[in-house]
Amino acid sequence: MSQTAYLVSCEVLCGEGSDGALEGMDSAYVIVGVYAANDEEAMTKIEASLEEEGYGLVEADWIAPAADMEWEDAEAAAEAADLVARLATIPDEVVYGPLYPMIEEDDEEEVDEAA
Repeated sequence: MSQTAYLVSCEVLCGEGSDGALEGMDSAYVIVGVYAANDEEAMTKIEASLEEEGYGLVEADWIAPAADMEWEDAEAAAEAADLVARLATIPDEVVYGPLYPMIEEDDEEEVDEAA
């Protein structure tokens, strides 16, 4: 069965002992990469890996084959290319991008007001 590289944007809860919790985050966004036969298998692998790493999946914002992704900016495109390159070296693993802290709605309003 053919394997496809999938990228998934996830909102996660940072459990005790997870890298996110060690960085002081309760929750975060992260893009992960995984080889799978389909998106259902990709999500199964990702959920198991997140649990193993101390995270709880809140929501998968999107899932898509990496080759189909179009990025709005060069930074996001570079991050995705790095994930896919690392995934190619360890195809049986789930590969994690950087953790981005959640911005609370109150914090967003303060940023908007300051601008």
